[in-house]
Amino acid sequence: MATRPKLSERIVDDFFRDIGDGSLTEGDEVPGEADIVERYGVSRSVAREGLNALAAKGFLTVRQGAATTVAPKFRWQVLDPDFLRVNVGDGLYDHLVEARETIEPFIVRFAAERRSDADVETFTRLLDDLDATEDPEANAELDVRLHRAFAAAAKNPVLTSMHDSISSLGYRSRALSGSIPGAIARARQWHLVIVQAIIDGDGAAAEAAMLLHLRQVARELESVGASAHNTGPSGR
Repeated sequence: MATRPKLSERIVDDFFRDIGDGSLTEGDEVPGEADIVERYGVSRSVAREGLNALAAKGFLTVRQGAATTVAPKFRWQVLDPDFLRVNVGDGLYDHLVEARETIEPFIVRFAAERRSDADVETFTRLLDDLDATEDPEANAELDVRLHRAFAAAAKNPVLTSMHDSISSLGYRSRALSGSIPGAIARARQWHLVIVQAIIDGDGAAAEAAMLLHLRQVARELESVGASAHNTGPSGR
């Protein structure tokens, strides 16, 4: 039996949509408890729960005796799963690709220098699992696990944490791009090149291959976006 969503979640989702589409931005004053009670027909405790949840996620600044405002952007937890649930779009995917191109080539360079035999065994097993599936959803999950294994092999917990923080959005982008004919096969070829470079201890080759792989991913996401815009709301 499905769990009934809490009343406060509707409030949170609406604020997330307004922040995500730019209707609300940092410094803007937002409705207070009394306004939310009237607008949604909820109790003050529910209104307060919604506002406090948004504040805890970094999107609102709530001060006793002062107006509630949208928090500075640097505090927004834009990778929060609830924010992504209502705001995933081409713009966020563009930012994701940019972030991955900044982080992941360095991850595999370090992995080539620091990988262990156990890391190589993990890569090999995941490559075998990827070979065994053509389903975009299953492939996306395995793809994320392989890239996470690269991060673990870099032996830098900060980089691993940074990589993990974008995995939720990364899963969605992979599932989208994986629906394009040939995309899974192309990714598989790049994964083989990257893994071989790591095994060979060739950090420069691993870095270059990862960057080219991510650019391939970017082109496929652009294709998905173009298809969506051409076919209308039902095309995604």
